[in-house]
Amino acid sequence: MAAQAEGIVLENRNIGPFYFLLDIDCEPIARVAVPGQFVMLKVPDGDRSLLRRPFSIYRCSRRFPTQTRKGGQISILYKQVGRGTLKMTDLKKNQTLGLIGPLGQGYLPPPLPSSKSIILIGGGVGIVSLVFLAEKLHAENLFVFIGGKTEHDILCARDFNRLRAHLFVATEDGSSGFKGTVIDLFFSELGRFKNDQSYYVYSCGPMAMLRRLAKGIEPNRFVCQVSLETRMACGFGACWGCVVKTTDPETPYQRVCKEGPVFPLEHIAWDAE
Repeated sequence: MAAQAEGIVLENRNIGPFYFLLDIDCEPIARVAVPGQFVMLKVPDGDRSLLRRPFSIYRCSRRFPTQTRKGGQISILYKQVGRGTLKMTDLKKNQTLGLIGPLGQGYLPPPLPSSKSIILIGGGVGIVSLVFLAEKLHAENLFVFIGGKTEHDILCARDFNRLRAHLFVATEDGSSGFKGTVIDLFFSELGRFKNDQSYYVYSCGPMAMLRRLAKGIEPNRFVCQVSLETRMACGFGACWGCVVKTTDPETPYQRVCKEGPVFPLEHIAWDAE
């Protein structure tokens, strides 16, 4: 259940051009968060009022409380792209933050417990929530496809190497790995996956990327869940500002922040997006 909570900055460090890793001591959220959920973070800005910003949970750990820590930590990997995230880069250790979370519906585990092969596809910062998922799934065979515009936009490769994943990298400028988009790369590697088996795919990235995945994937061979990236205002469904069209005749419009951000791939009306 989502809650308004207070977090304490443990560390906020630069990990690459425009990318930062923010560790927050926040036991109420860390205790219940699941992969695919997100938090709304209030960025301190003096007397100015900035809206809370949504951020996927990158890592989550629960520890025994100590005199200095409450016993739960969440990590956010973010890119500095505007005024709000620029202010975030100034966050210092022991600074207090206001958060609401965990919010939204997370990834569901594979429907069959016998599933041994999992495919993750992430574009840009979309790969972030898939790290948390990979750590929970314990897949015997983990195939990870990471894409970015340049080599500086390839995130979390070390995390997946630590998990002994089969890692594939694509950059649009060809500066690292395959030259092209991550979906181009995935489609080019389909021969790795047997035709007589079903595979479970989890993907997160820009809408254009996910639309291309939906248009080219074989739904009977690849069972796919996607996490949508969209602008959010409230984060808990009150404003109806993040609605997407779905294929459900009963509820043709659903909120990314409330019914999502994770949906079955076929649940989204991609032709309407």
